[in-house]
Amino acid sequence: MSREEFYKKNKSYCNMAFNEIYTDSSGNYKLCCHANNHKPFKKYNSSHTPPFKFFFSTEMEEVRNKMMSGEKIKACEPCYKLEAATGESYRNTKYSKKYDFNNDDRNLGLKLRINGSYCNLGCYMCHPHNSSTRRKEMKSVFGNWDNFEFSKKTERAIKHKDWNDNIEDVLNNIESILHMHLTGGEPLQLPKHWQMLDMIPDDHAKYITLTYDTNLTELTYKNKSIFDYVNKFKQIRLGVSCDHFKEKEEWIRYPIDIKKFESNLREAKSIISSINCTVSLLNIFDLLEIKKYYEENFDIKVMFPSLVQHPHFLSIRNLDQKDKDALLKKYEKIDDNPFGTTIIKNELLLPATHKLDVMRNYCDSLSKRRNFNWRAIWNEF
Repeated sequence: MSREEFYKKNKSYCNMAFNEIYTDSSGNYKLCCHANNHKPFKKYNSSHTPPFKFFFSTEMEEVRNKMMSGEKIKACEPCYKLEAATGESYRNTKYSKKYDFNNDDRNLGLKLRINGSYCNLGCYMCHPHNSSTRRKEMKSVFGNWDNFEFSKKTERAIKHKDWNDNIEDVLNNIESILHMHLTGGEPLQLPKHWQMLDMIPDDHAKYITLTYDTNLTELTYKNKSIFDYVNKFKQIRLGVSCDHFKEKEEWIRYPIDIKKFESNLREAKSIISSINCTVSLLNIFDLLEIKKYYEENFDIKVMFPSLVQHPHFLSIRNLDQKDKDALLKKYEKIDDNPFGTTIIKNELLLPATHKLDVMRNYCDSLSKRRNFNWRAIWNEF
C-alpha cells in the first residue's frame, strides 16, 4: 500500500506522533504545532519532564495505538476539519511525507522551545509568548493581551537546571535523532541555542539535519556564526520568516532593518530553504507580488505554509465577500505551493468573526507607538 493510500484509508494516523517531539512556547507537549492541547498530556511540561520521558509515556503510546487502529484523536481536530472542508490537511499532506527514513534506528525529530524567547522583532501578529519585544510592545500599548484572543498564560522561562535536564536527555538519546527544528524567540540570538549545538558530539552531528525558523536579521551572535556549524552537521537549512517586502515588511516585522535583512538573504542563500510567508490581512492582496519580488531578486523560493488565525481579527476570513471572491480567483493555484493554496482558500471560505474596524483600530494603536503610520502604505484598508 502506498503512503497516499494509507493516509486515505486511515483517518487518524499521523507521522508526527511517531517521529517528532514538540513543545509550545509555554513548555507544553503537543502532538504538533497545529494540534489542540491533549488533556492527558497536561501533566507533562518541559520544565519538569525531559522530552524522551514524555515521548515514551503511556499517554503517548495510547495515542499511537489509537491512530494505528484509525480512532480519531480529539487534539487533531484542526486537521480533521480541514479534511472535511477540502480533503487535505497538515496530517495527510504536509506531514505525510515529512519523515521518510531509510534508517529505522535514527528516526526522530525534535522541535523543542527550551532555549528562550528573546526576539529582536515585535511582529504585529506574533503570539507574545514567542517574542520578548512583542510582549514589551503589547504591554506598553494595551497593558496586557487578554483581549486579543491569546492565551492568558505568561511566557514560561525554563530554569537552568531544567534546561540541563532536557539537554542531558537529548544527548542520552542522540543516536535516535535525525532532525532538529530550532525556533525561539529568534534562535540565532539565543545563547542556549549555541551552547546546545556545541554539546552535540561531532560523530552524531554528522547525521543530524538542523532546520530553523529565523527572522534572519542577524547571522552571528557574539563570536558565533551559523556558518561555523555547516560542516559539523549533516545539513543546515534556514526557513526565513518574512511576510512582505520594503516598507510593508518594515511595519509588519517592526523594527526590522530591511537593508541588513536583504544583505543577509544574499549572504546566507546557500543554506536558505525558503522564505516562509505567514498569510494575514496585511499581505493577502499581495502574495503573488511577494513571491515574485523574492524569487526574481534573490532567487529564493517563497512558500505560504501558515496563516494567522489568532487573534481572529487578523484573519483573512474577515474580508468583505467581494474581496474574498476576487482572491479565491487570484489564488486558485499558486505554483509549487499546492497546500498553501488549500489553506488560503479554506480560510477565505469561512465566515467572518470580526468587523475589519477591529483590525484597523488595533493597527492604529501600534502605529502610534511605532511612529510609523500603517494606513499610509495600505491603501486597500
